[in-house]
Amino acid sequence: MTAGGSSRTERVLAPDFVASLEELSIEEIRSRRDQAQAEREFQSYLRRLIQVRQDIVRAELDRRAQGGEWAPLIDRLTSVLSEGPPRGPGRGEALPLGPSPEDMAEADRQADAAAGGVLSDPATLDDESLARAAQALEEREHEVSANRLAVLRVHDQLHEELKRRYREDPSLIPSEV
Repeated sequence: MTAGGSSRTERVLAPDFVASLEELSIEEIRSRRDQAQAEREFQSYLRRLIQVRQDIVRAELDRRAQGGEWAPLIDRLTSVLSEGPPRGPGRGEALPLGPSPEDMAEADRQADAAAGGVLSDPATLDDESLARAAQALEEREHEVSANRLAVLRVHDQLHEELKRRYREDPSLIPSEV
């Protein structure tokens, strides 16, 4: 499930990351929750970067299928990106701060690798290369989505353990906000 993931992905998704939570210190639970949160934000950002590349490839495939006119790359990108990311219901959490600059650079590198250079200008690719790029991006998006879902489950387990401890002993709730 962690194909192309980071060492943090592997660490967060390892079974022992959430094993015997009741035996860990609250500081360790918080640390693991924060690691899972960072990984969730990374996976979400990576997935969106891949989806943008998918949108660009699909727009080029659609243009070719409809016999549409060629337009400058900047116009095509503006059209594809103006729709924005798909939004689902929130998880009722504090607003995430987003991935670190290092995570953003790594996500960009991974998304570019999945796209195989398609973002430079998909109109210059032959039909077979464009179809291969679309397939590779779809496969990578599915892998990232599976990783993200697994990370969400880990994060939820850690969050639930913290809530359980806070209910049992409210003095454990951090006072600094």
